[in-house]
Amino acid sequence: MTRSAPRSRARSGALSVLLSILVVALLVPTGVLFSQNWRTLGDRASATSRELDGVAYLRSLQQVAFAVVDAQSATVSGEPVSRDAIVVAVQQADATDAQLGGRLRTTERWNGIRSRLETLRAAPAAADPTQTIAAYREVGDLLLALYAKVRDESGLSHDPDGDAFHLQSSAAGELPIAVIAAGRLADAAVLALAARTATAGQPGTPATQQKLFEVVSELAAQRVTVQNASNRLVDDLRSAVDSTESRTLGSNLLSRLDRYQRTADLVLALFAQAGAGSNATAADKSRIGPARAGLQAAAGELSSTILNEVERLLTTRADATDRDRLLTGGAALVAVLLAVGFFLAYFLGGRRRPTAPAGPFPEAGPANPDALPPDEPTSWPTVAPITGAPYQGASQQNATQWERSGATR
Repeated sequence: MTRSAPRSRARSGALSVLLSILVVALLVPTGVLFSQNWRTLGDRASATSRELDGVAYLRSLQQVAFAVVDAQSATVSGEPVSRDAIVVAVQQADATDAQLGGRLRTTERWNGIRSRLETLRAAPAAADPTQTIAAYREVGDLLLALYAKVRDESGLSHDPDGDAFHLQSSAAGELPIAVIAAGRLADAAVLALAARTATAGQPGTPATQQKLFEVVSELAAQRVTVQNASNRLVDDLRSAVDSTESRTLGSNLLSRLDRYQRTADLVLALFAQAGAGSNATAADKSRIGPARAGLQAAAGELSSTILNEVERLLTTRADATDRDRLLTGGAALVAVLLAVGFFLAYFLGGRRRPTAPAGPFPEAGPANPDALPPDEPTSWPTVAPITGAPYQGASQQNATQWERSGATR
Protein backbone atom coordinates (compact mmCIF):
# COMPACT_ATOMS: atom_id res chain seq x y z
CA MET A 1 0.00 0.00 0.00
CA THR A 2 2.84 2.42 0.69
CA ARG A 3 4.35 1.91 -2.84
CA SER A 4 1.16 2.52 -4.86
CA ALA A 5 0.91 6.24 -4.03
CA PRO A 6 4.13 7.32 -5.85
CA ARG A 7 3.16 5.25 -8.88
CA SER A 8 -0.30 6.87 -8.96
CA ARG A 9 1.21 10.33 -8.76
CA ALA A 10 3.63 9.50 -11.58
CA ARG A 11 0.82 8.29 -13.81
CA SER A 12 -1.20 11.42 -13.03
CA GLY A 13 1.75 13.67 -13.95
CA ALA A 14 2.32 11.79 -17.21
CA LEU A 15 -1.33 12.16 -18.13
CA SER A 16 -1.16 15.87 -17.40
CA VAL A 17 1.87 16.27 -19.66
CA LEU A 18 0.24 14.21 -22.40
CA LEU A 19 -2.95 16.24 -22.20
CA SER A 20 -0.99 19.49 -22.37
CA ILE A 21 0.88 18.27 -25.45
CA LEU A 22 -2.37 17.28 -27.15
CA VAL A 23 -3.97 20.65 -26.40
CA VAL A 24 -0.92 22.54 -27.67
CA ALA A 25 -0.84 20.34 -30.79
CA LEU A 26 -4.47 21.26 -31.38
CA LEU A 27 -4.24 24.98 -30.69
CA VAL A 28 -0.94 25.87 -32.42
CA PRO A 29 -1.84 24.64 -35.96
CA THR A 30 -5.35 25.98 -35.54
CA GLY A 31 -4.00 29.37 -34.54
CA VAL A 32 -1.56 29.49 -37.44
CA LEU A 33 -4.20 28.49 -39.99
CA PHE A 34 -6.69 30.91 -38.49
CA SER A 35 -4.28 33.86 -38.62
CA GLN A 36 -3.25 33.12 -42.21
CA ASN A 37 -6.81 32.58 -43.41
CA TRP A 38 -8.11 35.59 -41.53
CA ARG A 39 -5.39 37.81 -43.00
CA THR A 40 -6.06 36.51 -46.51
CA LEU A 41 -9.79 37.07 -46.19
CA GLY A 42 -9.20 40.53 -44.75
CA ASP A 43 -6.99 41.48 -47.68
CA ARG A 44 -9.60 40.15 -50.11
CA ALA A 45 -12.36 42.15 -48.40
CA SER A 46 -10.26 45.32 -48.47
CA ALA A 47 -9.40 44.84 -52.15
CA THR A 48 -13.04 44.27 -53.06
CA SER A 49 -14.06 47.39 -51.17
CA ARG A 50 -11.49 49.44 -53.08
CA GLU A 51 -12.75 48.07 -56.39
CA LEU A 52 -16.30 49.06 -55.47
CA ASP A 53 -15.02 52.55 -54.75
CA GLY A 54 -13.39 52.54 -58.17
CA VAL A 55 -16.69 51.62 -59.83
CA ALA A 56 -18.42 54.51 -58.06
CA TYR A 57 -15.70 56.92 -59.20
CA LEU A 58 -15.92 55.70 -62.81
CA ARG A 59 -19.64 56.47 -62.89
CA SER A 60 -18.98 60.12 -62.11
CA LEU A 61 -16.12 60.34 -64.62
CA GLN A 62 -18.41 59.07 -67.37
CA GLN A 63 -20.65 62.11 -67.05
CA VAL A 64 -17.68 64.46 -67.14
CA ALA A 65 -16.30 62.80 -70.28
CA PHE A 66 -19.65 63.07 -72.07
CA ALA A 67 -20.03 66.74 -71.09
CA VAL A 68 -16.51 67.55 -72.36
CA VAL A 69 -17.12 65.81 -75.70
CA ASP A 70 -20.44 67.62 -76.13
CA ALA A 71 -18.83 70.98 -75.35
CA GLN A 72 -15.95 70.35 -77.77
CA SER A 73 -18.32 69.36 -80.60
CA ALA A 74 -20.49 72.41 -79.98
CA THR A 75 -17.41 74.63 -80.13
CA VAL A 76 -16.32 73.14 -83.46
CA SER A 77 -19.81 73.39 -84.95
CA GLY A 78 -20.19 77.00 -83.80
CA GLU A 79 -23.13 76.19 -81.56
CA PRO A 80 -23.60 77.48 -78.01
CA VAL A 81 -21.96 75.28 -75.38
CA SER A 82 -24.27 73.81 -72.74
CA ARG A 83 -22.40 74.99 -69.66
CA ASP A 84 -25.03 73.63 -67.27
CA ALA A 85 -24.18 70.06 -68.23
CA ILE A 86 -20.52 70.68 -67.42
CA VAL A 87 -21.41 72.32 -64.10
CA VAL A 88 -23.61 69.40 -63.03
CA ALA A 89 -21.02 66.82 -64.07
CA VAL A 90 -18.23 68.69 -62.25
CA GLN A 91 -20.32 68.98 -59.09
CA GLN A 92 -21.04 65.25 -59.06
CA ALA A 93 -17.38 64.44 -59.66
CA ASP A 94 -16.39 66.86 -56.89
CA ALA A 95 -18.63 65.06 -54.40
CA THR A 96 -17.27 61.68 -55.46
CA ASP A 97 -13.66 62.83 -55.25
CA ALA A 98 -14.23 64.37 -51.83
CA GLN A 99 -15.45 60.98 -50.61
CA LEU A 100 -13.09 58.62 -52.45
CA GLY A 101 -10.24 60.75 -53.78
CA GLY A 102 -8.04 60.32 -50.73
CA ARG A 103 -8.26 56.56 -50.84
CA LEU A 104 -7.79 56.34 -54.62
CA ARG A 105 -5.17 59.13 -54.77
CA THR A 106 -6.99 60.99 -57.52
CA THR A 107 -7.59 64.40 -55.91
CA GLU A 108 -4.59 66.10 -57.47
CA ARG A 109 -5.43 64.94 -60.98
CA TRP A 110 -9.10 65.83 -60.62
CA ASN A 111 -8.28 69.31 -59.32
CA GLY A 112 -6.22 69.94 -62.47
CA ILE A 113 -9.08 68.84 -64.72
CA ARG A 114 -11.61 70.93 -62.82
CA SER A 115 -9.47 74.06 -63.00
CA ARG A 116 -9.14 73.70 -66.78
CA LEU A 117 -12.88 73.17 -67.19
CA GLU A 118 -13.61 76.26 -65.11
CA THR A 119 -11.23 78.26 -67.29
CA LEU A 120 -12.93 77.02 -70.47
CA ARG A 121 -16.37 77.75 -69.05
CA ALA A 122 -15.43 81.31 -68.11
CA ALA A 123 -13.57 82.07 -71.38
CA PRO A 124 -15.52 84.11 -73.97
CA ALA A 125 -16.32 82.64 -77.35
CA ALA A 126 -13.37 83.14 -79.71
CA ALA A 127 -13.58 83.81 -83.42
CA ASP A 128 -10.98 81.12 -84.11
CA PRO A 129 -11.91 77.98 -82.14
CA THR A 130 -8.51 76.38 -82.66
CA GLN A 131 -7.22 77.21 -79.18
CA THR A 132 -10.48 76.17 -77.55
CA ILE A 133 -10.44 72.84 -79.39
CA ALA A 134 -6.84 72.28 -78.28
CA ALA A 135 -7.84 73.01 -74.66
CA TYR A 136 -10.70 70.52 -74.83
CA ARG A 137 -8.39 67.93 -76.35
CA GLU A 138 -6.03 68.41 -73.43
CA VAL A 139 -8.88 67.92 -70.98
CA GLY A 140 -9.89 64.76 -72.82
CA ASP A 141 -6.36 63.37 -72.53
CA LEU A 142 -6.31 64.17 -68.82
CA LEU A 143 -9.64 62.39 -68.38
CA LEU A 144 -8.28 59.25 -70.05
CA ALA A 145 -5.26 59.41 -67.74
CA LEU A 146 -7.59 59.75 -64.74
CA TYR A 147 -9.56 56.71 -65.92
CA ALA A 148 -6.32 54.72 -65.93
CA LYS A 149 -5.40 56.09 -62.49
CA VAL A 150 -8.72 55.03 -60.97
CA ARG A 151 -8.45 51.55 -62.47
CA ASP A 152 -4.92 51.10 -61.18
CA GLU A 153 -5.40 52.53 -57.68
CA SER A 154 -8.69 50.73 -57.07
CA GLY A 155 -7.30 47.40 -58.26
CA LEU A 156 -9.85 46.96 -61.04
CA SER A 157 -7.10 46.52 -63.60
CA HIS A 158 -5.65 43.70 -61.44
CA ASP A 159 -8.86 41.86 -60.64
CA PRO A 160 -8.22 38.11 -60.26
CA ASP A 161 -11.54 37.02 -61.81
CA GLY A 162 -11.66 36.87 -65.57
CA ASP A 163 -15.20 38.18 -65.98
CA ALA A 164 -14.74 41.23 -63.75
CA PHE A 165 -11.34 42.00 -65.30
CA HIS A 166 -12.61 42.00 -68.90
CA LEU A 167 -15.75 43.93 -67.95
CA GLN A 168 -13.86 46.74 -66.26
CA SER A 169 -11.39 46.85 -69.14
CA SER A 170 -14.23 47.39 -71.59
CA ALA A 171 -16.14 49.93 -69.49
CA ALA A 172 -13.21 51.97 -68.15
CA GLY A 173 -10.61 51.33 -70.82
CA GLU A 174 -12.09 50.95 -74.29
CA LEU A 175 -15.39 52.80 -74.07
CA PRO A 176 -13.92 56.15 -72.86
CA ILE A 177 -11.33 55.98 -75.64
CA ALA A 178 -14.04 55.25 -78.21
CA VAL A 179 -16.30 58.07 -77.00
CA ILE A 180 -13.57 60.71 -76.91
CA ALA A 181 -12.13 59.54 -80.24
CA ALA A 182 -15.63 59.59 -81.79
CA GLY A 183 -16.03 63.20 -80.67
CA ARG A 184 -12.70 64.14 -82.22
CA LEU A 185 -13.62 62.19 -85.34
CA ALA A 186 -16.85 64.16 -85.68
CA ASP A 187 -14.98 67.42 -85.16
CA ALA A 188 -12.42 66.48 -87.80
CA ALA A 189 -15.22 65.55 -90.20
CA VAL A 190 -16.91 68.91 -89.67
CA LEU A 191 -13.63 70.76 -90.21
CA ALA A 192 -12.86 68.70 -93.33
CA LEU A 193 -16.26 69.42 -94.84
CA ALA A 194 -15.90 73.09 -94.02
CA ALA A 195 -12.45 73.23 -95.64
CA ARG A 196 -13.66 71.49 -98.79
CA THR A 197 -16.66 73.78 -98.98
CA ALA A 198 -14.43 76.86 -98.68
CA THR A 199 -12.12 75.68 -101.45
CA ALA A 200 -14.76 74.28 -103.77
CA GLY A 201 -13.97 75.27 -107.37
CA GLN A 202 -10.79 77.07 -106.30
CA PRO A 203 -7.21 75.87 -106.26
CA GLY A 204 -6.67 77.08 -102.71
CA THR A 205 -3.56 78.46 -101.10
CA PRO A 206 -0.75 76.26 -99.76
CA ALA A 207 -1.80 77.11 -96.22
CA THR A 208 -5.35 76.03 -96.93
CA GLN A 209 -4.19 72.82 -98.54
CA GLN A 210 -1.91 72.10 -95.59
CA LYS A 211 -4.74 72.68 -93.15
CA LEU A 212 -7.04 70.40 -95.13
CA PHE A 213 -4.38 67.71 -95.19
CA GLU A 214 -3.93 67.92 -91.43
CA VAL A 215 -7.68 67.70 -90.84
CA VAL A 216 -8.06 64.69 -93.13
CA SER A 217 -5.11 62.97 -91.44
CA GLU A 218 -6.66 63.63 -88.06
CA LEU A 219 -9.95 62.22 -89.28
CA ALA A 220 -8.31 59.04 -90.54
CA ALA A 221 -6.32 58.60 -87.30
CA GLN A 222 -9.37 59.05 -85.06
CA ARG A 223 -11.40 56.71 -87.24
CA VAL A 224 -8.79 54.00 -86.72
CA THR A 225 -8.81 54.71 -82.98
CA VAL A 226 -12.58 54.32 -82.75
CA GLN A 227 -12.52 51.11 -84.78
CA ASN A 228 -9.71 49.55 -82.73
CA ALA A 229 -11.33 50.51 -79.43
CA SER A 230 -14.65 49.03 -80.56
CA ASN A 231 -12.98 45.80 -81.62
CA ARG A 232 -11.16 45.48 -78.30
CA LEU A 233 -14.42 46.23 -76.53
CA VAL A 234 -16.18 43.36 -78.28
CA ASP A 235 -13.26 41.02 -77.53
CA ASP A 236 -13.31 41.96 -73.83
CA LEU A 237 -17.04 41.37 -73.53
CA ARG A 238 -16.79 38.06 -75.34
CA SER A 239 -14.01 36.96 -72.97
CA ALA A 240 -16.06 38.09 -69.97
CA VAL A 241 -19.07 36.07 -71.06
CA ASP A 242 -16.91 33.00 -71.73
CA SER A 243 -15.21 33.13 -68.31
CA THR A 244 -18.16 34.07 -66.10
CA GLU A 245 -20.31 31.80 -63.96
CA SER A 246 -23.20 34.27 -64.00
CA ARG A 247 -26.34 33.21 -65.84
CA THR A 248 -27.53 36.75 -66.54
CA LEU A 249 -24.34 38.41 -67.78
CA GLY A 250 -24.70 37.51 -71.47
CA SER A 251 -28.39 38.38 -71.73
CA ASN A 252 -27.93 41.76 -70.03
CA LEU A 253 -25.09 42.83 -72.29
CA LEU A 254 -26.30 41.44 -75.61
CA SER A 255 -28.90 44.06 -76.49
CA ARG A 256 -26.71 46.99 -75.37
CA LEU A 257 -23.72 45.67 -77.30
CA ASP A 258 -25.77 45.16 -80.47
CA ARG A 259 -26.98 48.74 -80.38
CA TYR A 260 -23.46 50.07 -79.84
CA GLN A 261 -22.07 48.02 -82.72
CA ARG A 262 -24.76 49.19 -85.14
CA THR A 263 -24.18 52.81 -84.16
CA ALA A 264 -20.40 52.49 -84.39
CA ASP A 265 -20.61 50.92 -87.84
CA LEU A 266 -22.87 53.76 -89.00
CA VAL A 267 -20.52 56.42 -87.65
CA LEU A 268 -17.45 54.81 -89.17
CA ALA A 269 -19.11 54.51 -92.57
CA LEU A 270 -20.32 58.12 -92.47
CA PHE A 271 -16.95 59.53 -91.51
CA ALA A 272 -15.21 57.37 -94.07
CA GLN A 273 -17.20 59.20 -96.73
CA ALA A 274 -16.17 62.53 -95.25
CA GLY A 275 -12.52 61.49 -95.25
CA ALA A 276 -12.69 60.15 -98.80
CA GLY A 277 -13.56 63.58 -100.15
CA SER A 278 -17.20 63.05 -101.09
CA ASN A 279 -19.36 66.00 -101.91
CA ALA A 280 -19.94 68.11 -98.83
CA THR A 281 -23.50 69.16 -98.43
CA ALA A 282 -25.56 70.61 -95.65
CA ALA A 283 -27.22 67.23 -95.24
CA ASP A 284 -23.82 65.62 -94.64
CA LYS A 285 -22.97 68.12 -91.90
CA SER A 286 -26.36 67.73 -90.28
CA ARG A 287 -25.85 63.96 -89.98
CA ILE A 288 -22.50 64.18 -88.23
CA GLY A 289 -23.81 65.60 -84.94
CA PRO A 290 -26.69 63.13 -84.49
CA ALA A 291 -24.44 60.22 -85.45
CA ARG A 292 -21.88 61.18 -82.79
CA ALA A 293 -24.61 61.75 -80.21
CA GLY A 294 -26.14 58.35 -81.01
CA LEU A 295 -22.80 56.62 -80.55
CA GLN A 296 -22.27 58.44 -77.26
CA ALA A 297 -25.74 57.47 -75.98
CA ALA A 298 -25.22 53.81 -76.92
CA ALA A 299 -21.83 53.86 -75.23
CA GLY A 300 -23.37 55.39 -72.12
CA GLU A 301 -26.02 52.68 -71.86
CA LEU A 302 -23.46 49.96 -72.45
CA SER A 303 -21.07 51.45 -69.90
CA SER A 304 -23.78 51.69 -67.23
CA THR A 305 -24.80 48.08 -67.87
CA ILE A 306 -21.21 46.87 -67.65
CA LEU A 307 -20.51 48.79 -64.45
CA ASN A 308 -23.71 47.38 -62.93
CA GLU A 309 -22.50 43.88 -63.73
CA VAL A 310 -19.07 44.59 -62.25
CA GLU A 311 -20.66 45.98 -59.11
CA ARG A 312 -22.89 42.94 -58.80
CA LEU A 313 -19.94 40.56 -59.17
CA LEU A 314 -17.93 42.47 -56.58
CA THR A 315 -20.85 42.57 -54.14
CA THR A 316 -21.28 38.82 -54.49
CA ARG A 317 -17.59 38.35 -53.80
CA ALA A 318 -17.75 40.61 -50.74
CA ASP A 319 -20.70 38.63 -49.33
CA ALA A 320 -18.84 35.34 -49.88
CA THR A 321 -15.77 36.76 -48.14
CA ASP A 322 -17.85 37.80 -45.13
CA ARG A 323 -19.31 34.30 -44.89
CA ASP A 324 -15.85 32.76 -45.07
CA ARG A 325 -14.61 35.04 -42.30
CA LEU A 326 -17.58 34.07 -40.16
CA LEU A 327 -16.88 30.36 -40.71
CA THR A 328 -13.19 30.85 -39.95
CA GLY A 329 -13.94 32.64 -36.70
CA GLY A 330 -16.47 29.96 -35.73
CA ALA A 331 -13.97 27.17 -36.38
CA ALA A 332 -11.32 28.88 -34.26
CA LEU A 333 -13.83 29.40 -31.45
CA VAL A 334 -14.80 25.71 -31.52
CA ALA A 335 -11.12 24.70 -31.30
CA VAL A 336 -10.58 26.94 -28.27
CA LEU A 337 -13.70 25.62 -26.56
CA LEU A 338 -12.56 22.03 -27.13
CA ALA A 339 -9.18 22.78 -25.58
CA VAL A 340 -10.79 24.45 -22.57
CA GLY A 341 -13.17 21.50 -22.27
CA PHE A 342 -10.23 19.06 -22.15
CA PHE A 343 -8.60 21.02 -19.36
CA LEU A 344 -11.78 21.30 -17.34
CA ALA A 345 -12.66 17.63 -17.86
CA TYR A 346 -9.28 16.49 -16.58
CA PHE A 347 -8.45 18.93 -13.79
CA LEU A 348 -11.98 19.12 -12.39
CA GLY A 349 -13.59 15.81 -13.28
CA GLY A 350 -10.49 13.60 -12.97
CA ARG A 351 -9.52 14.48 -9.36
CA ARG A 352 -10.72 12.36 -6.40
CA ARG A 353 -13.13 14.29 -4.23
CA PRO A 354 -12.94 13.91 -0.40
CA THR A 355 -15.63 11.64 1.08
CA ALA A 356 -17.69 12.59 4.11
CA PRO A 357 -16.91 10.62 7.38
CA ALA A 358 -19.37 7.95 8.40
CA GLY A 359 -21.35 8.24 11.66
CA PRO A 360 -22.11 8.17 14.52
CA PHE A 361 -21.64 11.91 14.81
CA PRO A 362 -21.27 13.78 18.14
CA GLU A 363 -24.03 16.03 19.27
CA ALA A 364 -23.89 19.60 18.21
CA GLY A 365 -21.94 21.86 20.51
CA PRO A 366 -23.19 25.04 22.13
CA ALA A 367 -24.37 27.92 20.09
CA ASN A 368 -21.59 30.14 21.44
CA PRO A 369 -18.24 28.80 20.25
CA ASP A 370 -16.39 30.66 23.02
CA ALA A 371 -18.48 29.15 25.83
CA LEU A 372 -16.99 26.23 27.75
CA PRO A 373 -18.88 22.95 27.82
CA PRO A 374 -20.70 22.22 31.08
CA ASP A 375 -18.82 20.24 33.73
CA GLU A 376 -19.80 16.62 34.06
CA PRO A 377 -21.03 15.55 37.55
CA THR A 378 -18.32 13.91 39.69
CA SER A 379 -19.17 11.09 42.06
CA TRP A 380 -17.12 10.86 45.29
CA PRO A 381 -16.88 7.74 47.52
CA THR A 382 -18.83 7.86 50.77
CA VAL A 383 -16.65 7.60 53.91
CA ALA A 384 -18.16 6.89 57.36
CA PRO A 385 -17.10 9.20 60.21
CA ILE A 386 -14.25 7.87 62.35
CA THR A 387 -15.16 7.32 66.03
CA GLY A 388 -13.65 5.47 68.91
CA ALA A 389 -15.44 2.35 68.00
CA PRO A 390 -14.24 0.30 65.19
CA TYR A 391 -15.58 1.04 61.78
CA GLN A 392 -18.81 -0.69 61.45
CA GLY A 393 -18.52 -1.18 57.88
CA ALA A 394 -15.14 -2.96 58.18
CA SER A 395 -14.98 -6.67 58.55
CA GLN A 396 -14.20 -8.04 62.02
CA GLN A 397 -12.18 -10.76 60.52
CA ASN A 398 -9.65 -8.32 59.02
CA ALA A 399 -7.96 -7.36 62.36
CA THR A 400 -4.55 -6.89 60.94
CA GLN A 401 -5.73 -4.19 58.54
CA TRP A 402 -7.60 -2.45 61.30
CA GLU A 403 -4.60 -2.39 63.50
CA ARG A 404 -2.44 -1.03 60.74
CA SER A 405 -4.78 1.89 60.22
CA GLY A 406 -3.89 3.31 63.66
CA ALA A 407 -7.41 3.36 64.92
CA THR A 408 -6.38 1.58 68.14
CA ARG A 409 -4.15 4.36 69.22
